[in-house]
Amino acid sequence: MQFTIWTVLGLLLLGVAAGSLSGLVGIGGGIVIVPALMFGLALSQHAAQAPSLPVLSLPVVGLGAL
Repeated sequence: MQFTIWTVLGLLLLGVAAGSLSGLVGIGGGIVIVPALMFGLALSQHAAQAPSLPVLSLPVVGLGAL
């Protein structure tokens, strides 16, 4: 898959929208990001869920160390 400048800008906008929505409403951003990656970039469900695993591991490990 080749990333054009428009694809990168779209993904950045998606991240900002998902982060804002999750902060305002108190939901996880994955509920917005996973369907957007599946339908917008035509990724499989597993490929769309994969980026959330390393992102979620950092706060979980940090809180587990406390």
